[in-house]
Amino acid sequence: MCATACGRTAARLEAQGIPTVILTREDFVGVVKNAVAGMGFDADIPMVTFPIGMFLVGSDIAPIERRVEEFIAGLTRWRPRIARRGLVRPAPLDVQGRDERDAAAEFNRMFLRKRWGDGLPLVPPTEETVAWILQGSDRPAQDVIGPFMPRGGIVTVETAAVALAMAGGRPEYLPVLLAAVEAILDPAMQHDKWQATSGSTYPVVIVNGAAGRRMRLNSGFGLVGPDPAHPAGASIGRGLRLLQQNAGGALPGSGTMALFGGMRYTNAVFAEDEAALPEGWLPNHADTRGFAPGSDAVTVYPATGALNIVRRGTGKETEEEEALGSLYRIAGFLRTPNVHYLGGYEEGTPGALLIPGVVARQLAALGWSKAKLRAFLWEHSRIPLAEIRRTGLMRWIELEANESIARALQDPLPICRRPEQLILAVAGGGHPTHAYWLPAMAAAVVSRPVALPRCWEELLARAREDLGAPAD
Repeated sequence: MCATACGRTAARLEAQGIPTVILTREDFVGVVKNAVAGMGFDADIPMVTFPIGMFLVGSDIAPIERRVEEFIAGLTRWRPRIARRGLVRPAPLDVQGRDERDAAAEFNRMFLRKRWGDGLPLVPPTEETVAWILQGSDRPAQDVIGPFMPRGGIVTVETAAVALAMAGGRPEYLPVLLAAVEAILDPAMQHDKWQATSGSTYPVVIVNGAAGRRMRLNSGFGLVGPDPAHPAGASIGRGLRLLQQNAGGALPGSGTMALFGGMRYTNAVFAEDEAALPEGWLPNHADTRGFAPGSDAVTVYPATGALNIVRRGTGKETEEEEALGSLYRIAGFLRTPNVHYLGGYEEGTPGALLIPGVVARQLAALGWSKAKLRAFLWEHSRIPLAEIRRTGLMRWIELEANESIARALQDPLPICRRPEQLILAVAGGGHPTHAYWLPAMAAAVVSRPVALPRCWEELLARAREDLGAPAD
């Protein structure tokens, strides 16, 4: 059974007073413990484990009969070890060293031994450093945001500040991190599934409004990579990743079964390049998310990868031919029998397409609005049913979770229910050569406002003193 299914089954049975024993794969023990803990049950709930071979198609399930006594013991004699419940604020760690440098090194060694780090050096979250980060929010430090699944560790404002401090962040970054966590913890996001999945999912956080630019989020060249001129995205994304691991239990190989772990250090946190929007094109949060232009907000969804698409022509085409050919080419990349599309078919998204401002302006000059562009990509990324059957995607559609798709099959089948579900953002360096596709496993796309603290301008002034004038 998958971790989420195990946890929900346990929840239903325990609610009825029926004791539970979970059957799981040996490599899924950590995931299952996270799942049941996140549902509010004891992490030491009885489990009977078997090697993965028994769970494969056509496997022999006779070993279950030979170990039936373990199931009986779990149902009749098991008692939980945990006797106390509630929100617990752990005592501060006391890390010793010959001097500050040695103590910091020991701190990093300790966090690696305890599997609390991410493999890169961490900044020790001293009381002074965390208090500095907390200036980025007017909310009380112990204000609860919610449980990060599947483990269910409770995230408070202070928890987020600690993660951001360890990631090398600054107080002006905290408003975006808090908004992103709130979006992820929205029930519609179903983050417990993609936190534990074997697919290499990671959150994408698109920031709109002046706050993102002013805190030095990147919207141009190299926006999903490291950039010393725009350090905010890396710190926010890394802080979010530490929360995913340490509060949510997404430890590789035990809490999350992601085979490859894309964007595992910094996720993808960037700003839309609103200054480059063509006339008549609304920013992402105002276009489809219901926010007013100029407001500060984040839009979050889980991606499964990233794909660079060469969209420029060879120079022998007319401008119209180049534009049309590039859009057909982009649609061709979207038109793939991707199982992950199915989870977001009704209300989520198949992914986000990033196009640079220079491309957006070229398209707008040729009469392409955002709505027209989405409709074109949606129409020309439909997948023929013959391809769906040949690749085995039809079997996935026929599963109970996708009954609505099966009832409304079209030939060819669009990759989502409506064109508006495609996320289209203007971002990237000022060249017309490429587009960037971030495919999704997203049951929903969730946006949240960014709440700036009263001392916002003071924080930005301090950042200017510390980091120099912003690059843009």
